[in-house]
Amino acid sequence: MVTAALLCLLALGAACAPAPTYRDSSPLDVSHDPEQRDIEDPQPFSVNRGGHSFRLFPLASYVLRGVFLGRESYGGDTASALSPCDVAVAWGEMARNGLYGQMRWSQSGRWYWWAYGPGFGHDNAFVARFTSNTHVIPASGFLARAIHSVRRGDLVELKGDLVRVEGQGPISSFRWVSSLSRSDKEAGSCEILYLRGLRAGDKVYR
Repeated sequence: MVTAALLCLLALGAACAPAPTYRDSSPLDVSHDPEQRDIEDPQPFSVNRGGHSFRLFPLASYVLRGVFLGRESYGGDTASALSPCDVAVAWGEMARNGLYGQMRWSQSGRWYWWAYGPGFGHDNAFVARFTSNTHVIPASGFLARAIHSVRRGDLVELKGDLVRVEGQGPISSFRWVSSLSRSDKEAGSCEILYLRGLRAGDKVYR
């Protein structure tokens, strides 16, 4: 009975994972900082989801390559109607030689958390400099399903735009502004990414 139930769950998970648009077996370099570039003549656009109307203002184009540390899903509020999940990613010095694997990672309340032992050899500022918690706004239902199929330890590439969000729900207004720095801390330090493309391992989703 246990085996049958497990197989059923595995089959359900496989069915929910979308087929990739194509595959790319070239190496994915996670040793560098995310690529952030100015956008010439950025144009705001509207998104309507879950009974909420949002206006998105692109701030910069953004490509994040790194090791997938985890994902946390959210629901029941204005923010989650637009951004159903956050993802935590490590790159550069934190990805080198599996340093991220010496730590414990978790996510909750739109934040990510970490813990390490006394022999880790680096401080919190170092960890924050080479990791991020990103609020993901999928450009499509296809990409929403794709981001939920990524597993911890996968090498990933997330492409899109960092955005400022202004929204109006049934009860209240909403405003969210992406960080544009890799070294800021506290409230407002998370990136808000309008996700246009995703690669996980050799699977590419567009």
